[in-house]
Amino acid sequence: MGAVREYGKLIRPYGILFLGFTPVFGALCNGQFEVFHLGLLLLIGLLAHVFTFVQNDYYDIEVDRRSKYVGQRPLTTGTITRTRALLIVSFSFFACVVLAVVFLFSFRSFSFLLFSFFFMTLYNRYSKRAPGMEYILGFGVFTLGLFGAFTVSNAIAPLAIIISSVGFLQWVFSVGISANLKDVEFDTKLGIRTTPVVFGVYVINNTLKKPFTFLVYSYGIKIIHLLIACIPFLLGYTSLIVSGLPLPLLLFLATAVIIFITTHGILHTTLEKRDSMLRYEGIQEGFSLLLIPSVLLSYLLDHLGVFPTIFIFLLMILWPLFILRVLYGRTLIPLE
Repeated sequence: MGAVREYGKLIRPYGILFLGFTPVFGALCNGQFEVFHLGLLLLIGLLAHVFTFVQNDYYDIEVDRRSKYVGQRPLTTGTITRTRALLIVSFSFFACVVLAVVFLFSFRSFSFLLFSFFFMTLYNRYSKRAPGMEYILGFGVFTLGLFGAFTVSNAIAPLAIIISSVGFLQWVFSVGISANLKDVEFDTKLGIRTTPVVFGVYVINNTLKKPFTFLVYSYGIKIIHLLIACIPFLLGYTSLIVSGLPLPLLLFLATAVIIFITTHGILHTTLEKRDSMLRYEGIQEGFSLLLIPSVLLSYLLDHLGVFPTIFIFLLMILWPLFILRVLYGRTLIPLE
């Protein structure tokens, strides 16, 4: 059981649905509703998550060893060897390639799958060497969504582009701002120029001093993220009303409010309460995951039906909570 838990910490299954559903939503928004096809895309998305996060730890092992926060990750402690991690990365990549070629092949979709892995690898390799690399990772997520769409048709629907863009901006914020902000002190000592460091964020007495320009940038990214998520409503691709009730609108507004509250928490929590910052990040990422099905609620109900739509929502809510409890106990605080 201990070994299984270590592999779980390496793979981070609590966040696996983010990338897992990215090609699925791309395909759904391009008119694919066949269960087998969507199931294959989900599997490819899950494997893409494994590839990305294990490869990230593989490249960052020496940096992570010097951190007091993530020094107990499986690769830094040696409970899982670099060779095994490389095998996991290689298997994940080739499994995705085989599944795409055998079951979902078209030249355009396959090209976008390879683009996605290229951007993710580029981020993992150079994220500690250059600022703004979260945009490269965001392009990896964006192209993964388009890969799903192109498995349906070479003609891509605007809705698929919009939803893939929502995923792009979520990763730009969660990696470039949330993840990097809590590590500013450590990154500054090592000369790592992440986006907060470039904006001039620094630490005094466990308090993050943030220039006004950084706060404007951070809130701006989140506002743009939510505005793009509104576009399906505004252009009529999805409806604000279901069975005479404004349920999609209420879900979206509730999600948006919680995302803004947690954004404030991420940006204004002191490093003395780093665990609280991680909780804010976790809550925000969870509700950002729910943002897309909330916007697509009427579309999902029309094309998938009531029970599959409810299942998607329940899975996205319960899965992260269950896995975090299994791996980290009642604290629900991962090694991040």
